Amino acid sequence: MQAEDLDVLIVGAGVSGIGMGSALKARCPDKQFVILERRHAVGGTWDLFRYPGVRSDSDMHTYGYAQRPWDETKVLADGATIRQYLTDTARAHGLDTHLRHGMKIVEAAWSSAQQRWTLLAMGEHNGTRHHFRCRMLVMGTGYYDHDAGHTPDFPGLERFSGTVVHPQHWPDDLDYAGKQV
Repeated sequence: MQAEDLDVLIVGAGVSGIGMGSALKARCPDKQFVILERRHAVGGTWDLFRYPGVRSDSDMHTYGYAQRPWDETKVLADGATIRQYLTDTARAHGLDTHLRHGMKIVEAAWSSAQQRWTLLAMGEHNGTRHHFRCRMLVMGTGYYDHDAGHTPDFPGLERFSGTVVHPQHWPDDLDYAGKQV
């Protein structure tokens, strides 16, 4: 299979990936790049964590982008608002055509002789293989294991009779009304 040749390949469509893509569009408009995102939406951490009350612990005026300043009244924004900000930023900067969702990187190798990265990505929905070559690889993946987030050892957890939910796997239909959480 022929590899797609790029100047830059960005992995992750969260704060870092969208920021890098926006900067490339503005400062290096002649560079060819794609943003590969494993999830099916822009947002990174803010798409992964959807539990009630998730919000930024940093003020959004400094956490937001210089090229698209935060103009909301919320200084410490909730996750859904941040996710929308990232989606709107991607759209406003024309990143929609550079985004490829549902792509998981399975191999990455640097060649000093070719001065290029070679990557293999898998389409998670259908298992298709996608090959890329690039001069620069930007890893905007964050530090979470999206499949199995860290769970500390809670002594006695096996005796707990309630529902245990990991924050990064919060079910949309969890009814926690009237319960101690």
